[in-house]
Amino acid sequence: MLNKISKVIGFIVFAVVLAGCANSDFSHNYLMRGQVVSASESEAIVCVGLNDGAKTGQILHTYRFVMNDDNDEGAEFYKQQEIGQVRIDKIIDEHFAKVTVLKGAIKKHDMVQLNK
Repeated sequence: MLNKISKVIGFIVFAVVLAGCANSDFSHNYLMRGQVVSASESEAIVCVGLNDGAKTGQILHTYRFVMNDDNDEGAEFYKQQEIGQVRIDKIIDEHFAKVTVLKGAIKKHDMVQLNK
């Protein structure tokens, strides 16, 4: 029980620090990388751009972190769940790209993974 409380407190502290440095290069380069920043049913904007090696036409896997309902001691608090795929249609700038949803229901704050 204490282990779960420690994880929740750690997550809250992390979120506060993340909010405090949201406009810095550090947060953009390391904390936001791969995040879906806006999404509709058929397209989205993701935080993967020229600086990450993104290219038009690349297929990205999307996933979401969901709470793990496994109550065993030592079990991970969150697990990664694959949601679908998107294709990069346009590189907006060094940080962002516009993508089309190929498969799945993508939501804001989901993650994409760029395979280099």
